[in-house]
Amino acid sequence: MTRERKKFQPLTSENICNIYRLLYSHSYVSFPLEECAIDKIDSLVSSINSPYFGQAIYKSNEEKAVAYLYFIIKNHVFVDGNKRTASLAFSILCDLNDLVPKYTDFTLDEIVVLLKQYNGSGHQQLIESVAELLFT
Repeated sequence: MTRERKKFQPLTSENICNIYRLLYSHSYVSFPLEECAIDKIDSLVSSINSPYFGQAIYKSNEEKAVAYLYFIIKNHVFVDGNKRTASLAFSILCDLNDLVPKYTDFTLDEIVVLLKQYNGSGHQQLIESVAELLFT
């Protein structure tokens, strides 16, 4: 019997901004949240969760979680702490959506560095590959 897929519970832009504020309040990031970052996060969240011409861009919950990780890192929405914010947001998304990443030969930090250093085109394929690596 196949297990029914849970509907994806996204993080809102407010959730992500609150994650950043939490990191700032504990001195894990150096600068307070800027107003321009909020607009960037709104756009990021919308692009991940909204269909494109009626089709979901990210087909699985796993791909959506990795897309959050990738775009928070690559869009550099905050002055400081993009990788830390992305890592914490990813961990929260996994928890909310009953996703269990398999860190067998690597750590989340290593995945984050890989995503940060990626300069190629075809981020869709990268997101799919990382999701497959982490969740299968």
